[in-house]
Amino acid sequence: MDLPRGLLEGALEGLPAQLAILDGAGTIVYTNERWRSFGVANDIDGDPTSIGKNYITICDAAADDDEFAASTADGLRSLLAGEREEFSLEYPCHSQNEKRWFLLYARAYEFEEDRYALVEHLDVTDRKLTELELSESNAHLQTVAGVLSHDLRNPISVAVGYIAELEDRQGTPSTLVSGLRSCLERMQRIIDDALVLAREADIDELEPVHLDVAAMKAWRYVEVDGATLEVANSMQFMADPSLLDNLFENLFRNSVEHGSQSTVAANSCGCESSETMTIRVGALPDGTGFYVEDDGPGIPETQREEVFETGFTTGGSDNTGLGLTIVSNVADAHGWTVDVADASPGARFEFRGVGTAG
Repeated sequence: MDLPRGLLEGALEGLPAQLAILDGAGTIVYTNERWRSFGVANDIDGDPTSIGKNYITICDAAADDDEFAASTADGLRSLLAGEREEFSLEYPCHSQNEKRWFLLYARAYEFEEDRYALVEHLDVTDRKLTELELSESNAHLQTVAGVLSHDLRNPISVAVGYIAELEDRQGTPSTLVSGLRSCLERMQRIIDDALVLAREADIDELEPVHLDVAAMKAWRYVEVDGATLEVANSMQFMADPSLLDNLFENLFRNSVEHGSQSTVAANSCGCESSETMTIRVGALPDGTGFYVEDDGPGIPETQREEVFETGFTTGGSDNTGLGLTIVSNVADAHGWTVDVADASPGARFEFRGVGTAG
């Protein structure tokens, strides 16, 4: 069924983009309301409809001073010559009062054996400004990461060395010196966590990893406080090995620290408590990912949505409140989801969307 001409024109008039139709020579034969209103608002010389003007000729005239105009002319010329079927270009179009960016999209089509081009200009200023802000934020973040990595790590390492020398000279443990060492070690851990957060979206080349191997590797770098690790089963999947190490280390450390605090609290009130904690790692039954769980005090249901927020902690003064944020960010960087699942007793974290390595 042929649609009425008025129905089609009404649809084109309502589009959010500025739209024009060019004939085979590049002459404008139709423009919609957005095109016309833009011309009026920006004091475009002549008829705001632009009908009868050759769009390619206009672009050619501005080509010496505007590289985007030159690219547009070349793109439209090749489109109408049948050398390509579509063409797109993002370009700035700043006014005296504001910065603006537009996306030009053109597509060729045939009508009654003649070739035409449908040209759209869509305002993408909001997206472009967001991209520029993000780029600036990332630059600042890299600067901060550099300061943390070099300008702070080095003097802290020197201070730890002085503490070690002081301990050797004293011979007997000193509460003051051990307190200083504890503060320095906490500062070092905060720096390490902050650096992971700074690069969490910076995925290096993905590699096939084995769940059991990755978990056991990370376990060696955690002060386990008598806890034990069990690997129920394994799976192979693609991941950034360095970030995966950070994920497991923070999960293990979180379990051990909260389990230790629970034991201390139980002992202080004369309650019975387990001497050790068991942490288990395994593949999910449906093959979509893996889990990490422990038999510690668990996470109250009311706090399960908060635990991944930066700075949230129920731990003591040594806890940075960044560990589970790092876990969540590493999962996001890989395109995985992480949820706190029901586990009694203990806490259970499930990672889905992991897939398998071929």
